[in-house]
Amino acid sequence: MRELQNCLKDLAVFSKLESDELKLICESSFEKHFKKGEIVFFEDDDYGGLYLLITGRVKLSMLSPDGKEKVLNILQEGDIMGEVSFFDLDPHPITAETMEDARILIIPRGKLEHIITREPGLALKIIESLAKKTRLLTSQVRELVFHDAAGRMASLLRRFADDFGVEINGGTMIDLILTHKEIASLIGSSRVTVTKIVNNFIDEGIIKLYKRKIVVVDEEKLGKKLHTSI
Repeated sequence: MRELQNCLKDLAVFSKLESDELKLICESSFEKHFKKGEIVFFEDDDYGGLYLLITGRVKLSMLSPDGKEKVLNILQEGDIMGEVSFFDLDPHPITAETMEDARILIIPRGKLEHIITREPGLALKIIESLAKKTRLLTSQVRELVFHDAAGRMASLLRRFADDFGVEINGGTMIDLILTHKEIASLIGSSRVTVTKIVNNFIDEGIIKLYKRKIVVVDEEKLGKKLHTSI
């Protein structure tokens, strides 16, 4: 438990909690390990609690009636899942799938309510997580309406460079391996279009590829692509 408390202390959502408050969370929750490609929960699953990603990355997605996947977001350590269902008690509206081995802390709803009465600040963190996702979805709608595929691609690369960027010689490497199909799902386009955009961005010196990962080489040129409209 001590190791888990120390780990939670390093996460932004719990960084301001005292040791006894972290202990309460640990005592009220359980930790589960997931292998790469495992499902944390499916869309329409009954609500099971609040999920906190301790290590690893998780893909959030939805499926259309004909089985097409729409990737909504990629979460990293410290992010929260399941908070929507915590408030309305409805089944999960999305599917959560691990992109790599992950450790996830699960707090059952009944125990979470008890924790929040003891530590109201946690409720604010949950609301912050909801607001962040709402803002992201609003941005995605705006981009689908007003930007072309290249503009949406540029926006995605800038966001992922901020969230997953690692500075290397020659640029900022996005520390994710994404297929063109996954990128297409994220920006609401086709795989063929994404392949063309990636090749164009490489030719224009905006990005390069390094070990199957995208490296942003010229942020200024990338920024100009953000303003391309339909």
